[in-house]
Amino acid sequence: MNNKSVFPILLSAGLLSLSAVAQTVPDGARAPQKSDGSVVARIVEDVPGPNERVTKNLIRVKAAKTPSGFRVPRYVSLKYSTSNGRTGPSSKHPVRWQYSRRGLPMIVVAETEIWRKVRDVNGDESWMKRRLLDGKRMVLVRGEITLRAKPRSDSRKQATAGKGALLALEDCDAKNWCRVTDLGSHITGYALKSMLWGAEPL
Repeated sequence: MNNKSVFPILLSAGLLSLSAVAQTVPDGARAPQKSDGSVVARIVEDVPGPNERVTKNLIRVKAAKTPSGFRVPRYVSLKYSTSNGRTGPSSKHPVRWQYSRRGLPMIVVAETEIWRKVRDVNGDESWMKRRLLDGKRMVLVRGEITLRAKPRSDSRKQATAGKGALLALEDCDAKNWCRVTDLGSHITGYALKSMLWGAEPL
């Protein structure tokens, strides 16, 4: 497996580090093969901007018609630091992607009683058991951002979140500012929605 990179949150009182972006493979890159032929993903340094592969061909299903009782598509996050995404909805299917970052945001695009078909930040899909996923909304920072005390660009600086940082999403307003929290430091601030992957409406 590749080594992790570190994307820091810089504070006037010190330095708080956030772990690397998820192990995923960018368009056109070839992932290493395991001995059983399945694919292990590798770390990407860059969090992509708006990507048509992520949002195209989403089939919308109302909550009343899904096994979980939640609408599809929807955002979820990874519950554990190691999660396997398989080629189909059973443990007999080979692992297609292996993710090694707890809290990584994903999009549920289909589901069964036990399995969820998810799409990652690069638009790649795989099947995961529902127990691997959490309903907690998380976002990936696209580029270095300043967290503000209020949803205004001239508001007091709370902290700086580095590219690839993971933040908990609280809510977003009509002016495209989102309230986010660093779960490590418990610092809360406001950032522009356009700089947060996983905050866009589906």
